[in-house]
Order: sequence, then C-alpha cells, then structure tokens
Amino acid sequence: MTEFFFEPPRRPKTKRGPNMKSLLVRCPATAMLSDTGQQIDEKLWDKAKVKNTQFKCSHCGAMHDWTKKDVILGRPKPPAALAEASRK
Repeated sequence: MTEFFFEPPRRPKTKRGPNMKSLLVRCPATAMLSDTGQQIDEKLWDKAKVKNTQFKCSHCGAMHDWTKKDVILGRPKPPAALAEASRK
C-alpha cells in the first residue's frame, strides 16, 4: 500500500472548446506589450491571415503598425477589464 503525506497527483484537466488567445504587440516606444483588441483560437493562428495591422497603443497613445511576426499570443483579458478599457 502506498501512503501519501499529501494528496496524490491528479491528471491535468483537459480544456474543452476553443483556446482563445489575445493578440499582443510590443510598443516600440515603451517596449511594453499592448493588446490589439483581437482574439483568435490558438489552433487557428498558424493558418490565419492578418488584415487590420494598426491599433492604438494603450501605453503611449500612438497608432502602431504591426505584422503577424510581431504578435505574441497571450491570455485574453477578462470581460470586466475589456469593458473598463473601452470606457477610456
């Protein structure tokens, strides 16, 4: 019999549905990551074609151009944070 001094390891939960990611781009002025406001399923990113390549930076306030190779996929913002950001 095996005894554990802590809970035995569990299998990681498998996610169901799309794994949504935010498109983040590094601001050239501040070197901080900025959210472009767009999201995509991580599995579709390799085949995606990027059309809108401009966004207003939340750090410096300027408009930045970006390409697909500039994008870093990150966790999407929670809905409350998106609503607050749209009010600014």
